[in-house]
Amino acid sequence: MAKGGQRFSASIARAPRAGGRGARTRSLEAHVRGHYGALPESERKVADLILDFPGQIAAYSATELAQLSGASKAAVTRLVRRLGFESFEDARRAARDAQSWGSPVYLLHKEDRKQDFAGRVEAHIAQDMDVIRRTFEGLGEGQFEAIVEAICGARRVWLFGLRNSRYLAGYLRWQLMQVRGDVHRLPEAGETLPEYIVDLEKDDLFIVIGFRRRMPEVHRALDAARAMGVKTLLITDPTSRSEDGATWTVRCETRGADVFDRYAGAMSFLHFLSVAVVAKAGGQGRKRLAAIEALHEDFEDFG
Repeated sequence: MAKGGQRFSASIARAPRAGGRGARTRSLEAHVRGHYGALPESERKVADLILDFPGQIAAYSATELAQLSGASKAAVTRLVRRLGFESFEDARRAARDAQSWGSPVYLLHKEDRKQDFAGRVEAHIAQDMDVIRRTFEGLGEGQFEAIVEAICGARRVWLFGLRNSRYLAGYLRWQLMQVRGDVHRLPEAGETLPEYIVDLEKDDLFIVIGFRRRMPEVHRALDAARAMGVKTLLITDPTSRSEDGATWTVRCETRGADVFDRYAGAMSFLHFLSVAVVAKAGGQGRKRLAAIEALHEDFEDFG
């Protein structure tokens, strides 16, 4: 145990801190709020539009933004320079970065996209089908089979996810534990990540689910596990950088046309993975599943 703790401490010393990998620059709307009180009326019109719909800068030219806000193009130019940007293109780049990062406020649109209910349902289904298709287009057979083999062969499987990713980690755990033991999600409420990672061993598998917006703990956990020689699987989205350094990385598409990310691709992949693990587990997995079902009956768990 002490040896594992020493390894973990060493890995954390090399992990990024605030301002390092994953650190965010000050947002566009934060710049606007910081200058808002001193803005002339012409620039304040543009500032109001940015505060309500900051993502508009990413989608429109300075002329179009001026028309939307009821101001002049000159007012747009003066405002972006007052905010500290050298050009309008620099301000657009900041907005695009926030969109890539996943901030919902940057994905709102000023235009009222009116559509009847049936049309909204059809568009919703089409977007989910599209993210599922794009997710599986990027999945390689060799990599997938290696992941299934690792899940079945690991001494213990640990799952880690934060925010929305935590629920996905919980879903995958519930599926895997049907056919194999020692599947754990970490940390639980009131606990810290190091209290679990200290127990990782080389024959374990550490699965990190880290969809945007990723917190620094995702990178630190991967760094720590890698330093301890533990195989890692990162399930993430296309905005994740290649230097995350997991043994295997699966990127599930999440973006559609709506304000919130879509997780249909991620859920479909986790289901596909779970079914493959059940098949790979074979007779031993079926024996465990049958034993669980027998206990469900004894406990009268389900009505």
